[in-house]
Amino acid sequence: ESKHQGYIAQSDKIIKKGDEMKPKFSKLKSEKEIQKSFPKAKIISYNRFKEGLVNPTYKINIKNPKKTVVIKLYKIENLKNIKKTIEIFDYLSKRKFPVPKIYSNNIFENQGIVVLEHFRGENALELYNKSPNKIKQKLLENSGKLLRRLHKIKIPEFWIHNKHEVKSEKEWIKWTQLRVKKYLKFAKENLDKKYYDFLKEEFQDFLRLLKKDVNFVPLHWDYHLSNMITTKKGEVVGLLDFDNAMKGHSFADIGQSKYFIRFWSKDYENFDYFLKGYGVKNKEQEKLIHGYFLLHLVAVTRNIWGKKKYNWIFKKHHKMLDEVMKLK
Repeated sequence: ESKHQGYIAQSDKIIKKGDEMKPKFSKLKSEKEIQKSFPKAKIISYNRFKEGLVNPTYKINIKNPKKTVVIKLYKIENLKNIKKTIEIFDYLSKRKFPVPKIYSNNIFENQGIVVLEHFRGENALELYNKSPNKIKQKLLENSGKLLRRLHKIKIPEFWIHNKHEVKSEKEWIKWTQLRVKKYLKFAKENLDKKYYDFLKEEFQDFLRLLKKDVNFVPLHWDYHLSNMITTKKGEVVGLLDFDNAMKGHSFADIGQSKYFIRFWSKDYENFDYFLKGYGVKNKEQEKLIHGYFLLHLVAVTRNIWGKKKYNWIFKKHHKMLDEVMKLK
């Protein structure tokens, strides 16, 4: 069995993120929850996913039956969002999407626990970074095809973001205009003038194009390789983490994907294969995607501004902006 990216062994202790207390993992409670679906199950071993997840998530090996499952822990205040994610998984599973089966969801000791299916395979980002170009291109093309499928489904009522609920194309355009205004203000006050001038011009072109047409769809809103499980040949067998799912412009998902590919893989050229898989047809569409790429880059920069531990991200963003400006 291939290892997923970033497993590290953890003891039964409270996990901290900054000053925030994370839910506590309990082997006994986890075993009892698993036994609701597999009555004779016993935990053999468990490992925590290292990073990239809002809620502490564990890979659990059991016997009786011999099987691997995943456990996600969450705070009580996140129950509504967890229930939404479970509904999304159920909705997509019925439509043959490669999402995990949910075995159970329960509350104990002021925290929640979800038991779900584990996918055999490799983390797609890990595979991408170690593979030859042929596999990279195939993986990106398949990722684009899967996102296109997602964007074609009917939006269910429960596909609602916990903070940024947008109900229509008109609301999306207005919300995006406000984001651009807010992020340009941040850039003017905090970034070098060359970056502000560049972003101002890029976003002006982006907003002109945005007013023409918005394909309003269910967004994953965190669609990147770290949230996919794949075979060694680049076939996507698992799509994860719909915690941020919302409604909006289809190209916004693609813009985020472009950002993450460049950020984690220093790769621009192969992204054309993602666009090919999705079916992007013309330069205007590519410009809109590029606008969302820049919008996400500035949004992340603004969100972590002033936090010294994220200086390495600022350096990457500066390099990415310099590269994009040279390509113009």
